[in-house]
Amino acid sequence: MSFLKKFLSPKQKAITAEELSTALKNNEFTFYYQPEWDLKTNRVIGVEALMRWESPSRGFVPPMDFIPILEQSGVIHKFTKFLFNQTLSDLTKLLEIQPDLFVAVNLSICQLQENDLVDIIKKALEANHLDASRLECELTESQELTDELLSNGVLDEIAKMKIPVSMDDFGSGYSSYARLKRLNISKLKIDLEFTRTLFDDPKNQSVVASIIQLGHDLGSPVLAEGIETTEQQTWLKENGCDYGQGYWFSRALPMKQLIPFLTQKCQEMKQK
Repeated sequence: MSFLKKFLSPKQKAITAEELSTALKNNEFTFYYQPEWDLKTNRVIGVEALMRWESPSRGFVPPMDFIPILEQSGVIHKFTKFLFNQTLSDLTKLLEIQPDLFVAVNLSICQLQENDLVDIIKKALEANHLDASRLECELTESQELTDELLSNGVLDEIAKMKIPVSMDDFGSGYSSYARLKRLNISKLKIDLEFTRTLFDDPKNQSVVASIIQLGHDLGSPVLAEGIETTEQQTWLKENGCDYGQGYWFSRALPMKQLIPFLTQKCQEMKQK
């Protein structure tokens, strides 16, 4: 029994790889995009892609219920192609509104082990006539990035393409200073639990301030996830945090809502 199978919930076990393949073929999956903001200029700098599944029989299925199934089956490879083709296609539409945006996509260990991952990324960029800098790949700190995985060359190839790599949920895992340097991380994203508990204990503020300093010492900007209040946004900005993400700015939005939202924000910036 694999590690993933051992810890699947009953609801997850009921979802099959065949069902996910059929859902992909029937266009049941889509992406919502959550904006990332520059705290200094209060301007959108990019969007993070978050996959959603609206099943005709199940209704809305949370990512935590179906993504583990993807990762333990061969279906993940089909989704990798879908991920890059769809998000980069969506980005081309957003660039018509704001030409300097990027889209951030989350990569799992399973995807990093795919032999043709780099080729998939290159083809998707070429098909959409996009520069590699318009894409950002996110790794989650809690993932077990073994030395074997790091030495398989995939992350090095991504770096050679000059695609930025960010560390998501930073503070929730066990990254060492040396590991962060090895990964050539372009941005640290502070785990939202630190933001939520920012004012619960003065020590929490010290931890967040230390993460901000660590990122800057590595030459990487820092983004705080889960910003929900003016007080959180103000403190983070005053303490040197570069970027922010969370409900205080915007929830994750489908394209039909994101396009008018981004258009309005760009118009507001031009009027200032």
